[in-house]
Amino acid sequence: MHSLAARIKNEWKAIVVAVWMIAFSGYLLYLNSTVREISQMTSKLSSDVDSVESILISTDNNVSEMKKRIDEMSTKVDILHKRIRRR
Repeated sequence: MHSLAARIKNEWKAIVVAVWMIAFSGYLLYLNSTVREISQMTSKLSSDVDSVESILISTDNNVSEMKKRIDEMSTKVDILHKRIRRR
């Protein structure tokens, strides 16, 4: 027991550094898992944003097509309106 206490007294700095390194390694492992979780969340969010963007693009295209059809119908309705008013 006496030799253990003497050894700890002589090498306490090395023991503190070893404990600090172990604790720091544990902290880095914790950070690594947290970064991976965040990376997975951003990938999912990016996928969701791409899906929404795709829906918006198709909706914009559909709105454009409907506008063209309505413009065509508008001229026809104007012609019909003029014909009905003549009678």
